[in-house]
Order: sequence, then structure tokens, then C-alpha cells
Amino acid sequence: MKFISSVIKEMHTVTWPTFIENVHNTTIVVFTGLAFALIFGGADWVFEQGITWLSK
Repeated sequence: MKFISSVIKEMHTVTWPTFIENVHNTTIVVFTGLAFALIFGGADWVFEQGITWLSK
């Protein structure tokens, strides 16, 4: 029980982010994920075209 009570006590001292901070951080994560998806998707397409051209 000491562990549970110490966890609850510690959770009261945590500084939680505000709603605006959460929206800002989520936006950064989503746009970064999309950017990496476009970069890796484009690189995959370029390599696929290169391999197709080489195999002809």
C-alpha cells in the first residue's frame, strides 16, 4: 500500500500540460509524421522506378 500512496502523492506534484500545449505538440507530431511519410514514400517510389528501369 505504501507504493500506491506514494504514486498518488507523486501524481499530485506532476505539472500537466495545458490544452493549448497538447494541441501544439500533437500538431507537431502529426505534421512531422506526414513529412516523413512523404519523404520515405518519395524515396521508395524513386528506388522502385530505378530498379524497374535497371531490370528492363
